[in-house]
Amino acid sequence: MNIEQLKYIVEISHSSSLKTAATKLNISLPALSQSVTKLEKELNIEIFHRSRKGTYPTEEGKILIQKATGVLEKFQEFLDEAESFAHILKGELKIATFPGPLDLLADQITLYKKEFPYIKASIEEDNSQHIIEKVKKEEIDIGFIIYTEEDIKKNSSLHFHKLYDGCMVVAVNKDSPLANNENITEEMLINQPIILYNDHSILEFVQNLDIVDDDMEILFTTNNVETIRYALERNTAINIGYDYAFKTITGLANNDSYVTLPFVDTIINSYYFGYIYPIDKGISKVAKEFLNRLT
Repeated sequence: MNIEQLKYIVEISHSSSLKTAATKLNISLPALSQSVTKLEKELNIEIFHRSRKGTYPTEEGKILIQKATGVLEKFQEFLDEAESFAHILKGELKIATFPGPLDLLADQITLYKKEFPYIKASIEEDNSQHIIEKVKKEEIDIGFIIYTEEDIKKNSSLHFHKLYDGCMVVAVNKDSPLANNENITEEMLINQPIILYNDHSILEFVQNLDIVDDDMEILFTTNNVETIRYALERNTAINIGYDYAFKTITGLANNDSYVTLPFVDTIINSYYFGYIYPIDKGISKVAKEFLNRLT
């Protein structure tokens, strides 16, 4: 038995597919299958049920995989501790974030690099759903995202750490008749030209409103916050989005030409802002040290 075999069974349990796990682990399918079979023979326990529909843990396998996850986390701590003995923090830090905290994170990375010049750091901007997929594929170390309870349920292989509670709001030009209201109801959105940021939680929220589709005038979706700002300033459309975005995004915050209004209490519209990382891989000392500076 070795550490690699523990990584293999944890990844297979997340993927429910030997082929998918082999691709992610960068190992051939026969080699992966042989390694797991060898481990099962060594332990004299069947860890997985294999069928045409997929590869799923047995009851005994579920317990062993949970233990393996704990071992891998401790192994990462061991590596981090060994690295600390060198008194030089070095390695790579790959971060992805939705647009809101980009400026803040960029500033923090700059300060981090000054203190630890041997760190190779990168940061990219994307929507939350794409970031979730990149973290699952281990293309990035930490993802800063907007998420809901449903996202947590759908992504059991990820650790979600909440930093902020938020809600959806409607942004309207200050000269719009809607600006005179304290709250927004669904009926107020009927026949209003709407622009949406292309984010799965925003789109899902709008789709779940009780307004008939024919009454919703969605002009288009965009990944460009400047386009949203432009439309709001000229009163050509309204926007449904995250309150956090209008507090933090340089292109949207502190603009006197429009206001943000909350929905009425009867509309469920809460979300969380936080960061994610893979449970089985854990989080490196480089990433931990960076996160300590944010909290």
